[in-house]
Amino acid sequence: MTVMKRQFYKNHKPNGDEYMFHLARDTESGEVYVIRQADFVVDGGSEKSMTLYEFLAGGGNRQNALLQLIGSLVPESAPH
Repeated sequence: MTVMKRQFYKNHKPNGDEYMFHLARDTESGEVYVIRQADFVVDGGSEKSMTLYEFLAGGGNRQNALLQLIGSLVPESAPH
């Protein structure tokens, strides 16, 4: 399985922890989903995959960043 990823959001916590969010696509199945990758300074890291529906249901800065990425894929002035 090959997964293509594009980071769309990164959050730094005061304690040094980081959370990165990627839009991902499995090149074999075509499935598109979100990966949350956490880099915990103290406890090590973790990774969680979720459907677009699950992710967008949360609302907030991370979700807005993904919507901006999706919107950037459509040209400003599309031919009619």
